[in-house]
Amino acid sequence: MKKTKLSIIFILTILISMISCSPKIVGTWTINKFENGTPAEQGYSLNNIGTITFHKNGSGEKNINYSVLGTSHTDLFPFKWTAADAAITIVGDSTEFSKTWIIISNKRNYQQWKSTSGNTIQVLELKKN
Repeated sequence: MKKTKLSIIFILTILISMISCSPKIVGTWTINKFENGTPAEQGYSLNNIGTITFHKNGSGEKNINYSVLGTSHTDLFPFKWTAADAAITIVGDSTEFSKTWIIISNKRNYQQWKSTSGNTIQVLELKKN
């Protein structure tokens, strides 16, 4: 009897720790803002360009559609992702979103990420659906 109680407590402890360690990023997020620019030039800022979904198994999907200066961009490609303390890496087809992003703000329903490539600075603001 005592052994059974200890086993149940042990299993519950493991399950609770697994749930609490789940990344906040898992789920579907609306891309509220996407900014792209350089320090020397004014870039562009777009609102509500689509959604991005992160699954617990490290996979995900993008449903992104926007237009800049008359050029349409659509990104419906699946991807793989990994998260570290202050960064998230999206790996997939060569789109603007497949890169390592620095996590600036990491809240339950809001994320802000930043990435640089050469002089280009990109910022994503995500809101959980």
